[in-house]
Amino acid sequence: MSYFEEMTQKAKAAMSTAAGKAKGVADSAKISAAIIAEKREMDKSYRAIGQWYACEHADGEVPEAIADVIAAVRASQEKIAELQASREAAESAEAAAPEEEEGKVCPVCGKISDTKFCPHCGAPME
Repeated sequence: MSYFEEMTQKAKAAMSTAAGKAKGVADSAKISAAIIAEKREMDKSYRAIGQWYACEHADGEVPEAIADVIAAVRASQEKIAELQASREAAESAEAAAPEEEEGKVCPVCGKISDTKFCPHCGAPME
């Protein structure tokens, strides 16, 4: 066998080994991704169960083991309601307050600007 044929066979063997290892790594990565996806779905289900339980026992008696968790949920709900009310109040106050515009009125187009030339029509400002 010639040197080049021997090297070709060794290269083919190395490529075959590398391809097998790469396939194994890819399969492992796919399995890991599937496991992570299933864990996310399970977490969503747990959250849904917890949310349902908290809503079901909002008025009634809560087991002592989770009373502090339910209290924290209720406190968060109240805080969210307060924040939403303050946001709505701020938005309504912002909408009611007239905007104060500073600058000169353009003699051509009537727009307000504080530059030497109107940025809308290009006319010189007085």
